[in-house]
Amino acid sequence: MSVTVADLLADESLQLSCTVGHELTGRTIRWVHVSEIGDPSPWLSGNELLLTTGLIDRSDDDVLALFESLASKRITAVGYGVGFVSDHVPRAWVEAARATGIPLLAVPLSTPYIAIAEYVSRRIAAEELSQVNRMLDVQQRLARNAQTAGLVHDSLVTVARVLEATVLLRRADGSEDLLDGGAELDETELDSVRNEIRIHSDSERQSATAGVGDLVIYTSRAASFILAVARRRRYSAVEQNIIGSVATVLRPDSETVNPLSVREDIAGLVLDGELPADDALMRILIPGVRACRVAQIMTEADGDALDDAAARLRSSYEAEHIEGLVMVRGAGIVTVVSAVTSNRQSSSITRAMESTIGADVPWKAGISAEHPPNELRECVREAALAQRLVPRDSTGLPVAEYTAVTADNIVEWIADRAGEEPLFAEWRRRLDAADGESRRLTGSLCAFLRCNGARERAAASIGIHRQTVNARLAEAERILDVSLESPRDRVLLWLALEPDDRDPT
Repeated sequence: MSVTVADLLADESLQLSCTVGHELTGRTIRWVHVSEIGDPSPWLSGNELLLTTGLIDRSDDDVLALFESLASKRITAVGYGVGFVSDHVPRAWVEAARATGIPLLAVPLSTPYIAIAEYVSRRIAAEELSQVNRMLDVQQRLARNAQTAGLVHDSLVTVARVLEATVLLRRADGSEDLLDGGAELDETELDSVRNEIRIHSDSERQSATAGVGDLVIYTSRAASFILAVARRRRYSAVEQNIIGSVATVLRPDSETVNPLSVREDIAGLVLDGELPADDALMRILIPGVRACRVAQIMTEADGDALDDAAARLRSSYEAEHIEGLVMVRGAGIVTVVSAVTSNRQSSSITRAMESTIGADVPWKAGISAEHPPNELRECVREAALAQRLVPRDSTGLPVAEYTAVTADNIVEWIADRAGEEPLFAEWRRRLDAADGESRRLTGSLCAFLRCNGARERAAASIGIHRQTVNARLAEAERILDVSLESPRDRVLLWLALEPDDRDPT
């Protein structure tokens, strides 16, 4: 169940009490809103707990008008902070709440509003994870078993209950499955749902959301079916993904779906930050794995070649009994494997890429350090960094491991890319034009930079007099329009010149 007013009242640490509406405390709370303005209803969308201290001076009629406005927005409850403006909930507020059927809570001064908001947020996050786990169970059963009418019906019953919505499945032959999980739509509203299905069937969209009055209808294409889910509040991004992912595994009886693809789809939501990398969820996505590593592979290959490489990796993992997930993402592939078997990751990646994209298409990969599965996004960050540090023109294996990254790697990476900066290229062009074959300005400038601005040491390092170095540096400043006294200019010059293996004399 979602968080309710009764849940708040039951938490002793919040010390809340119900002044009016004890019989309505089963109402669910979607969010907490704090307001001290005359009428906050334009900024509400329904199912909120409104917290206020009554700071605005209102007449009895104004208070009643406020509650009527809140009732029109289907607000869940109002919390009045006592001990600030008033030591008790004012009589006008009590009467207005009773007249409009809105639960009215007394919030003591010792209870911060942020504590109430945090409580609701935690409960909502826990509910979303519970939704994901229950939907994963639905997906797995649909994917692993022949989809009989009974299995589809039972699965959609679960979807309706979890989302507290009405679910309508329209088949290609016009037949329907209608299941209610708490939305309790009337015939007019059901007609609106059917109309949205007709609109969706004529479009090319995979999914869509529409608002009809206070009804929110989410439709998703499912092979020869169209799945519609309707209720009187908006869907979170997680809930929309749940509906879409259930739709993807709905198939005619003759078709089956690989359960691995379901887990990879959900893992993609974790990587995108749309689902939490919770321990319970990760145990479902990567069963039996206590630690994992992530590889990020980037390539210029086209989409078909990427799909082929991903399929080859999956086959390789299966043949080698490696527990892993493989996901095509953008211009690359992300893999997640058990840390126990990750020592074979480099060779598996190399074989898959070379056999599918060919030798002429460049690619490179980074592999993260070992982390618990619930730190999956940290693994992705490390893998991405390691991948970026692979040299452009690597003559060895184009795979870098995060654990091997050192300061020298980072310096080499910066220097490698400095050659492409337009400003740096222009500086080198000017120096080459002034130097000819002598390299005198460039050599003196590099020596100065390598000695961190110590002119005596710079002169000694290249075996010439200090005054000669000074004269060359002054000429270089004039040609390049820089100041060697500026730390910023010196850093930029170092980046521009360090990649070149120049004769310093």
